[in-house]
Amino acid sequence: MIIEYETSKYLKEKKQLEIEDTKNIFLKGRNMYDNLPTYFGIWANNGGLSIVTITSYRTISYEHYLNTNLSTLCDIREYLRNSKNVEVIEKNEFKEQMDHIRSIFEI
Repeated sequence: MIIEYETSKYLKEKKQLEIEDTKNIFLKGRNMYDNLPTYFGIWANNGGLSIVTITSYRTISYEHYLNTNLSTLCDIREYLRNSKNVEVIEKNEFKEQMDHIRSIFEI
């Protein structure tokens, strides 16, 4: 599937990103404001669908839906609009970032 999106509200530029599975995807980009890495992942987890965004090593957004039949296109487009230099990455690279975030919260 090819997803079309605009890059920002101020700079109208149309881009495309090819994604094989919109419910099993891991992306890496750069924050438009501080140029730090951003990560985005969608995957099936415990009978539901998890959507996680990690922005600039400090902001985490997590959603878990009990229904796996939901469309994730809006979530993907929102991430693409707010990130630059986006590329598809392997699950292992995304998992490393999740492990890093978990280590921050260890008690």
